[in-house]
Amino acid sequence: MQKEIDKVSIIVEKSVDGYWVTIEDLPGCFSFGKTVQEALANTREAIADHIEGLNEKEENFPDVFKSLFEFQVKYDLQSLFDSYQVINKSAFAEYAGINASLLRQYAKGLAFASDKQRERIENALHRIGEELLQVHL
Repeated sequence: MQKEIDKVSIIVEKSVDGYWVTIEDLPGCFSFGKTVQEALANTREAIADHIEGLNEKEENFPDVFKSLFEFQVKYDLQSLFDSYQVINKSAFAEYAGINASLLRQYAKGLAFASDKQRERIENALHRIGEELLQVHL
C-alpha cells in the first residue's frame, strides 16, 4: 500500500508588484513572483532555503518537510481569477448564484467577499471540478 502524500498549506495573495506565497506550516517562509505561476514555482526553493537556514541554526521544523509533500493552495480571489483566466467570470457568477458585477469586483480586488460569498465561490469551483472528473472523451 502506498503512503499518502502529506499536504502543505500555502496561500497565494496578489500584491502591487506581483504575487506572494506564504507557507502556513513554516512560519517566516515566503516566496514571490511576478505571476502566480512564477511565485508557485519559487515556493519549493524558498522552502528548501528556509529549512537549510533552520538546519544551520539547529532549529526544528515540521516533519512534513522531511518527506514528499504536495501543496494545498489557498488563493485570494484576485489571484485565483488571475491564475485561471479561462474561467468566464459572468458565467461562473451565474453558476455560483452570485451577482456578476460583484464577482468581477472581487476578481479585480475592488471589493472583498464575505465568508459566505467565499464559501459559495469555493463550493461552485468544487462542483465544477467534480463534474469535470466525470467527463470522458
